[in-house]
Amino acid sequence: MTEGTSTDFLVQDFSGHPFQAELSRELAALGHRVVHAYCGGVTTGKGNLERSPSDPPTLSFMDISSEPFERYSTVGRLRSEYQYGRRYAAAIRALRPTTVISSNAPLIAQRLAWRACARTGASRFFWLQDFLGRGVRLVLSKRSALVGSTLGRAFESLETSLLRRSTGIIVIADDFLDELAVRRVRVPALVVENWAPLDEIRTGSKPNDWSTSMGLDGFRVALYSGTLGLKHDPDHLVEVARRLDADNERLVVISEGLGRDHLEKAKAAERLDAMVLTDFVPYSAFNDVLSTADVCIVLLEDDAGTFSVPSKVLSYLAAGRAVVGAMPAANLATRTIARAGAGIVVTPGSYEEFADGVVSLLRDPAATQRMGVDARQYAEQAFDASAIAGRVSDFVTRCS
Repeated sequence: MTEGTSTDFLVQDFSGHPFQAELSRELAALGHRVVHAYCGGVTTGKGNLERSPSDPPTLSFMDISSEPFERYSTVGRLRSEYQYGRRYAAAIRALRPTTVISSNAPLIAQRLAWRACARTGASRFFWLQDFLGRGVRLVLSKRSALVGSTLGRAFESLETSLLRRSTGIIVIADDFLDELAVRRVRVPALVVENWAPLDEIRTGSKPNDWSTSMGLDGFRVALYSGTLGLKHDPDHLVEVARRLDADNERLVVISEGLGRDHLEKAKAAERLDAMVLTDFVPYSAFNDVLSTADVCIVLLEDDAGTFSVPSKVLSYLAAGRAVVGAMPAANLATRTIARAGAGIVVTPGSYEEFADGVVSLLRDPAATQRMGVDARQYAEQAFDASAIAGRVSDFVTRCS
């Protein structure tokens, strides 16, 4: 789009995940003009971020920044957040949308975006996937109590300010509402649990093109796909790899970054031949990836508590796969797996218990099949993207 063009919605999802893109498609199907924006430079598994022949003509996609995003250097990350924020704000000024829905944006970038919205008159909807300021404080406090207390609380204060300046807030769990009340955020809020696109993620099996290309046909496969960052502990995966029968079983880890580096070193040091490490795959191959798995794995540290819900769990359910997780009991994803009857969840840091769960399910095809059927049935009942888009559209109309 060119300078001065108007659009109804700019939906920004920094990570480029599948279900946010589906929301944009569904909003466009309702007759809205929608630009879906994301950060191409952040290394993570991405959804379908290109137009397809079946998409409404009122939908377009925008890569705000393909420049590599520095995650693990404190100074580099701050620089990347600021640069992304400048480009995000520039997109708002150029497109002049009526409404901005912003998901997963780093807080510095979000501040610049909200400032641009104020100048252009756009309504601001904060799609709150996690309390990022809280996470920053916890992570920095582990490195330095003083830095964590000072800089971490500054980020929490910034986040609270941005929430208060929003036209409306979309939260992914009821638990978030209590925290908003504690922070005295008196802004209209809508609870929308995350989901996965059922038309794009389907049940399947191996052999398939991806499993064959990876040499996984004939193996029972446990799969971890996604970020291995500060909220995850890759040693859970190391313990699983130690326990597998390398002649018949594989642990496949699709990830990049510091957690992946840790696994590379462990694999070499301990000769963990059952562990297969590979980079993120194109979204077009993602269904084959999930279809290759007999058991899918999710990790989340205790510090994340109730305020971080791994979206990969929802993809696993849509694919009809049994799930083994190491996550806090209070987390919504833990409760979702229990509601679906789709797997086993243990306390983070219980390495042996976690590995027991993965190995026991991997060697019990009847149990994994039963859990997989229940997982898909749950997804089909809960993941109605058209209804969700209708609720979001109505909420925006009421608040704007």
